[in-house]
Amino acid sequence: MSKQIVVDSKNGADNIRKSRQATNESNWEEDSNVWLKIQQIDKDSNLVSKSVNKKGEVKFTYKTQTGYSKSGKSKFKADVNISQVITTLAKKIANNNALEYGIIYEDEVEFWMILDMLEWLVIVPKKGQKFFCRNASRQSVDEDAQIQTLEKYTKQEVIKPANGEFTVANGDMLNKKKIKDKKFARSVDCIIPAVNAYGFLKYSGPVGSVTSVHQVEESKSFIEECKKYCAKHKDDKKFFVQVDGGAGEDHIPEMQEAVGKYSDRIFVGNTEQVIDWVLSLTK
Repeated sequence: MSKQIVVDSKNGADNIRKSRQATNESNWEEDSNVWLKIQQIDKDSNLVSKSVNKKGEVKFTYKTQTGYSKSGKSKFKADVNISQVITTLAKKIANNNALEYGIIYEDEVEFWMILDMLEWLVIVPKKGQKFFCRNASRQSVDEDAQIQTLEKYTKQEVIKPANGEFTVANGDMLNKKKIKDKKFARSVDCIIPAVNAYGFLKYSGPVGSVTSVHQVEESKSFIEECKKYCAKHKDDKKFFVQVDGGAGEDHIPEMQEAVGKYSDRIFVGNTEQVIDWVLSLTK
């Protein structure tokens, strides 16, 4: 798999950056080889199909023959790697080369355009090719790096639940599907069973970007929902917000202040501080 997680210190931000770089390198190694395979596909092949969702986002699927049924009919299965890489290239065309191909929207990208792009892409230097590969920032690398750092330095099991499986909202923690008012609902990103702690993970940077501001607000919203839970339930559940990156860490003091009287059950800090907090609970 292309995802590469590097954990060589307690510094969450450094581990995330190194993991992104290692994953992008792995993505290039895989994608550049897949490009050569895609070039062998005929532009009119019925093994390539395109679908578009309600948001106008395109997805290409490439199928390979896996055998035959009892009746003698060919059996096919989607090749996930080739399908993902074709889709990635389609999005690159829509975002960066729409004028060159005479299109406006992503759903207008056709497979022949991808084959046309590959004619020059396969021969450009590696430093240029990397801009056209899958990007680590869209592969949950950040969360995995934070979780694995916690596991390594606390020596505790850290579970990554399915998205929405544990969601804090309106003073309760339920599966997101059972929550009627989802406006302020916030899903738990990880669980540390040994200390019954539920975590919300964020990497925010650079300072001043729209994304970083949005992520800080999400963290504050999680804290508010956790406070409602603590006010309603007098159990031993604990919560933590694990924030790494300059933009996020700058806001840790104000988030800690927002915790208020629930500081015995809600903790806010960067990865290294969360590690120390967990270790203090296991003494």
